[in-house]
Amino acid sequence: MSEAGVSVSESDELSGEPLRRRSALSPALFGDIVQFVDFLVVIAVSVVVAGIYHTWTLQIEFDIQYYAAAGILGATGLTALLRRDGYYEFDQLLSSDWNIRAVASRWFMVIFGLLAFGFALKVSDNFSRVWLFVWIGASLVILLAWRIVASVILRRMIRDGGVFARRIAVVGATDLGAQFAHKIGNPERGVSIVGVYEAGLPNRGDDHRDNLAGDLNDLERAARNGEIDDIIIAVPRTSKDEMARLARRLSSLPVSIALSPNIHWLDHTGGAVSRVGETPVLSLYRRPLEGWGGVLKTIEDFVLGSMLLLIASPLLLVIALAIRIQGEGPILFAQKRHGFNNAVFRIYKFRTMTVAEDGDEIQQARKGDARITPLGAFLRRYSLDELPQLFNVVRGEMSLVGPRPHALAHNHQYAQLIENYSGRHKVKPGITGWAQVNGFRGETSENELMEQRVRFDLAYIDNWSIWFDLKILLLTVKAVVFPKNAV
Repeated sequence: MSEAGVSVSESDELSGEPLRRRSALSPALFGDIVQFVDFLVVIAVSVVVAGIYHTWTLQIEFDIQYYAAAGILGATGLTALLRRDGYYEFDQLLSSDWNIRAVASRWFMVIFGLLAFGFALKVSDNFSRVWLFVWIGASLVILLAWRIVASVILRRMIRDGGVFARRIAVVGATDLGAQFAHKIGNPERGVSIVGVYEAGLPNRGDDHRDNLAGDLNDLERAARNGEIDDIIIAVPRTSKDEMARLARRLSSLPVSIALSPNIHWLDHTGGAVSRVGETPVLSLYRRPLEGWGGVLKTIEDFVLGSMLLLIASPLLLVIALAIRIQGEGPILFAQKRHGFNNAVFRIYKFRTMTVAEDGDEIQQARKGDARITPLGAFLRRYSLDELPQLFNVVRGEMSLVGPRPHALAHNHQYAQLIENYSGRHKVKPGITGWAQVNGFRGETSENELMEQRVRFDLAYIDNWSIWFDLKILLLTVKAVVFPKNAV
């Protein structure tokens, strides 16, 4: 008999059915396995490549200890970085695309570190250059292939209630319990909701009767029969003593038990648990480009921006001369826009219209707009009018890639109409962006179109990486060469 006065029924014990339907494995085990394989791959490739190159190709003796040591250092650095950044976590391992980018970027970081280390200690002469390049390339190819295979294996192991699938019971037939169950239930991510159970607390909102799986007695029976892996308590209004009694009653069950955050927290996409001092807190929003991200983004913008500005200089001069020959009016069009943290700056473009609006009311350009000059139509079609913004990038007011800035009048308007619109200003605006390469460029006459653009912009901010920027820049070239909806 348990503390709560409930025990496993004799019929369950005598039925001949095993108490656990399956043995659920912790998802952390799979991450440890992937990390171990990563570690072995880097070391093995280092030694094998050295052996093949020296023994079979050059037919000379070599000190294998040097190459084994290099492999160990490389493997330790790579796996430490991936572990630190959470790429051995369950959700990350399910996504092969993001894992590929993470492995590639951190592998090159480790290689640059090893090269600097070898140069500083004057030991680089002990290693073959051929071995180095083959080791780098072969390790990367095998690691990326292994990540793809690992992702496929993991998806199969969570399908149809596999050993890594988590079966979760929610305690609390409340608004919070119902919303929590709806939000986290996702079989493709290895999470299935067994059911929502009454908490058995007086006057605490057990008022959701739809799809109710039962009371605490039913919950205990299911947990002891091996039908549940985790229990989440989702009771928003209760006293400390009542919660303690509930937790004590459930503590004897062979499952994990946790508390759900409140409804406000469930509405956010943060969710990372961190600590302030000794107190755990749930992070709602992550600072964009934190850590080395901001430094790398600044270097990327200045170096690539300066190079592109130098390369484009002849074209800039030709376009400026063509605008001057076309007729009277300024060559450049300047307009106030909101940048990082809502700071106002002047954006520069080649003038493509007969007007230069920069006030409280600005009419967006439309297809067939009579205000667009013939030369301006050509420049806008191929986005050549945006080239002067390279000056904004080099000056630090803009980035090559980021959310596109809008005129102040439009910015104020959309901020009032679209939820989270102002979140776009958490990073510098860009010449091109994730929204633009997905077709959301030019006129945005409907709020629905702007809402979709904002979703892409916020997704870019949340998932930024150097590789993501390079992908967007390459897609931008394609979009410029084959324009679809430029105005």
